[in-house]
Amino acid sequence: MIRYSSEVTIDRPPRAVYEALLDPARYAEWTPMTDMAFDDDGPPRVGQRGHFRMNEGPIKGRLEMEIVELEPDRKVGFRATHPSLDWVAVNTIVPEGSGTRLTYAGELSFRGAMRLMEPFMSGEVRRGEAAEAAKLKAMLERVGEGELAPAEAVETTA
Repeated sequence: MIRYSSEVTIDRPPRAVYEALLDPARYAEWTPMTDMAFDDDGPPRVGQRGHFRMNEGPIKGRLEMEIVELEPDRKVGFRATHPSLDWVAVNTIVPEGSGTRLTYAGELSFRGAMRLMEPFMSGEVRRGEAAEAAKLKAMLERVGEGELAPAEAVETTA
């Protein structure tokens, strides 16, 4: 199993971060996930299912997803599955001053022969997830066309 956790402080209120984490149309802007969609049009809720595609990295193809935790403006958790992977991600949102501290964390387990690669892929996964948190921060802090607000360092833990 590979565990990852990164923290970023985003100069936006918790509601903006929460809404971005639940907006499937924007995931391709800050992750390698494409074609993300929920299976129904209702408001986000625990148990709601959807899917996305991964076109980069060792896992390619369609992944099924489900919202497993949801606390408005505080927490968003997803489970994603693929024939080669089980993945749980929990994003914790905490007000900090006029902004938000986001803990972008999760764990994934490869299945089958891919499991043998976990020790070799853990660093890549952690770096990739930290980069996604930084891209989400940049996306939300964009202040004008092609202009970004000053970025803060991303803190990554194993």
